[in-house]
Amino acid sequence: MKKVVLSLVIVSVILISSCGGDENTTTSNDNENTELNETTGGCLDFAISEKYHTLDPIFVTNVVSFHIVSQIYEPLLRFDEKSLTLEPLLAESWEVSEDNLVHTFNLKKGIHFQNNACFDGGKGRELKASDVIYTFQRIYSEKSSYSYSLFKNTIKGGDDFESGSEIVGLKMIDDYTVAFTLDKPSSNFMNLLATVSSAIVAKEAVEKNAVIGSGPFAYSTEGDTEQAVTLSKNENYHISDKKGNKLPYLSCVSYNYVKSGQEQLNLFMDEKLDVITGIPPESIKEIVEAQIADFQDKPVKYVLGRYPQVSTTFLTLNTAIAPFNNLKVRKAIAMAINKNKIVDDVLKGEAYGPGDHGIVPSAIKNYDFSSVVGHEYSIIKAKELLASAGFPNGKGFPTLIFATGKGNISLRVALEIQKQLLANLNINLEISSLSLKERTEMESKSQTNMTLSSWLGEFPDPVTFLSLFYGADVPESNEESSFPNASRYQNAKFDKLYKQALITIDTKKRYELCLSADQIIATDVPVVPLWYHEKYQLTQSVIKNYQPNSMNIQYLTYVKIEDVPTEKKE
Repeated sequence: MKKVVLSLVIVSVILISSCGGDENTTTSNDNENTELNETTGGCLDFAISEKYHTLDPIFVTNVVSFHIVSQIYEPLLRFDEKSLTLEPLLAESWEVSEDNLVHTFNLKKGIHFQNNACFDGGKGRELKASDVIYTFQRIYSEKSSYSYSLFKNTIKGGDDFESGSEIVGLKMIDDYTVAFTLDKPSSNFMNLLATVSSAIVAKEAVEKNAVIGSGPFAYSTEGDTEQAVTLSKNENYHISDKKGNKLPYLSCVSYNYVKSGQEQLNLFMDEKLDVITGIPPESIKEIVEAQIADFQDKPVKYVLGRYPQVSTTFLTLNTAIAPFNNLKVRKAIAMAINKNKIVDDVLKGEAYGPGDHGIVPSAIKNYDFSSVVGHEYSIIKAKELLASAGFPNGKGFPTLIFATGKGNISLRVALEIQKQLLANLNINLEISSLSLKERTEMESKSQTNMTLSSWLGEFPDPVTFLSLFYGADVPESNEESSFPNASRYQNAKFDKLYKQALITIDTKKRYELCLSADQIIATDVPVVPLWYHEKYQLTQSVIKNYQPNSMNIQYLTYVKIEDVPTEKKE
């Protein structure tokens, strides 16, 4: 695969600041000891390309919503932003029975929900075990939610829950202790308790449609404008640093709507954005060569890094309707797409690599993703397969409805695929540029043949990607939602491996099962992996304790802005 050639000094800058086990990288475990200006406050500015889809944790399915909701709400546990290991958050400790069926959590005392008029006197009340019970009863009552799809068939009695009843596997032992009893051992249950999908909510807030959690930053309608979503510091947050200072250090965090990558870059250089990602390598090259002193002087002005992501972009093929109910057609499509060309010419090298293997990306530790064999790029074999399926040289093949996002990269990738399939197989695509909500609605009614999709893992385990193909999620009607199995793929052998992986606690054995399941997906082609993600990130050097990571987690509790300006940036 061709790479953009960077000068030696630029490569050195990137290597110095990239993550991947660098012991010099500051993490939240030692943030309090970092010698910084004692001034705290300031607003951290990010850029987002589109409006959030929802601020309700149980319905979050896209990255923008994930980032915003993760600042407002909190689950019982969290992933350490560097190692991705499980850490306490709302729960201060837990025990798991020897049979891995009973999980008992001791809640931290003194945690309060954010202040809001939905509570007596407008003051956030203490979070207790009853809120955990309510949260999971709500998940099991909202069967159209993404959270339900994650916890389905997990907690004993959960799927039979009806309003007014109880869930057998949920028990409040006292105000600060709650126990979960599972139907069967689960390899991902603890991981799920660290995702925003299981964030704890207050009944009073839900009933008033109030966006209220226990997180470090609070939402307000006043801060939700056409220009940005600005979250303010939760003055009653339950975490303090080692010196007793109440966290977070920041006064606010702002997610600014900036669609164009070039505009994001310009705003960053004007110091109006603090962190930007997804910068094309050729732009990085130009910036570093033109302003090398800003990366090398002491202190540096900008910090540049490149980070692999637990994320894959792929084509979703609707296997329930023609023509993708034909395996030969799916294989022909997969073999007619030059993925290297997409990575080199469209993405300009901003990827870990082309999707030549399975759906699971490279960034999951100890998972041998490269052992999964995908379909090679071969126009000759693709034409043979298409002809064998009854469409010689594309004759009689229907025009495909191809749904994609509104972003510049999405459209460019879609146009490149359209160009390749027309040239290589004489297949026509009709591109529909849609919002995430519009794409989801069309997929739910089988109104698209193929969709340009991306998946960011909720946790660092291959099962989060394999969950996209579980056959039990496919309804009988093609006009009902099949989310997250948007391809409507069904394979009994795959389902057996996937279900076994879910109850296999031993990581090595689970990964072996996942590799076998991953290979089935690669062979059957319900999706066509296009590339595995890797992102460049630019950060203003005044931002301290911000830890990039492969799961795109923004843990901002300990982030500081050094030498905060007295006036907010215009």
